[in-house]
Amino acid sequence: MYRTRSHAIAGLLICLLFGSAAWLKAAPPDLPDGKGKAQFTRICSQCHGVEIVIRKGNTADGWSAVVDDMVSRGAQGTDDDFDLIVQYLAEHFGPKVNINKADEKELSAALGLSETDAQAIVKYRQASGNFKEWSDLQKVPNIDMKKLEGQKDRIDFSSN
Repeated sequence: MYRTRSHAIAGLLICLLFGSAAWLKAAPPDLPDGKGKAQFTRICSQCHGVEIVIRKGNTADGWSAVVDDMVSRGAQGTDDDFDLIVQYLAEHFGPKVNINKADEKELSAALGLSETDAQAIVKYRQASGNFKEWSDLQKVPNIDMKKLEGQKDRIDFSSN
């Protein structure tokens, strides 16, 4: 009886392991919409899950190097496809931006904010002190919070 029970448990664990792996492969993370998303999911997911890629934060140059490496390993697509992929990754999965240290130019460039929104954030920070969390940033008057919402995961609130 012990031997049968341990085989049943082992079989169950194997089913759970393979079932989990299949579920992870079949359920890619929600990706932000944007030009290049379709090319990214189509080309990059042929060899690995997209979640492997998006965990990293990279500059446009860094993403370009990653894409060049993948092309050298056999990724199939056109130059236009790869340009769109780099642009998409840089726009949506760039490095984190410290909201308490970044100047207007950096906020605008890294988070895709208008110059007016970036100025408002810096001005508010100077008058009210560092932002500690998302709700603090929501207190900045007259900024496009919908635009910022799409970049929420890229904002660092540390004071270091």
